[in-house]
Amino acid sequence: MKKLLTTLFVLIGLTTYSQTTINPDTVCVNSVAEQYFVTNTPTSTYQWTVTGGGGALQTGQGTNSITVDWGGVSGLYPNAIEVIESNAAGCPGAPVLLDVYILDLSGNPIGPFCAGDPTTPLVGSPAGGTWSGTGVVANSFQPSIGVGNYVLTYTMAGCSTTINVVVNNGPVTGPIQHY
Repeated sequence: MKKLLTTLFVLIGLTTYSQTTINPDTVCVNSVAEQYFVTNTPTSTYQWTVTGGGGALQTGQGTNSITVDWGGVSGLYPNAIEVIESNAAGCPGAPVLLDVYILDLSGNPIGPFCAGDPTTPLVGSPAGGTWSGTGVVANSFQPSIGVGNYVLTYTMAGCSTTINVVVNNGPVTGPIQHY
């Protein structure tokens, strides 16, 4: 009796795609070359449409990946990006839509200060961001840092804006004298 030995080899390949865009996607006002993509099917073509927010498709029409320049008007733009994949037979798939929120940050100007002035809260809009820079502690500016010109940065969701703050020197008054 012959023994038949059968060996079965199974090779499993795992491919991970990291499409992490959250709907809505958040971009900075006037941002350029923002990249968007869908998983590529080599025999497919892709028809992209960009609407609202002053968005302009720059590169990639017909491919699975595009770049977009966004405009200067902040707000939420529903269905700002649409892609329709068509297979090799020319059959279109269902549209895939993405809302885009264009974020415009601002910081309220403060100062000028004198070196001995009290700590001043920093206010950014919209609320919820973080302030950084020389003299910033817990989203407040401390003029006690000393005389100078300081650039403070307000950051949120990958966007940032700056304000300039001046701390002036006080006068140096000599001693009181008697004639």
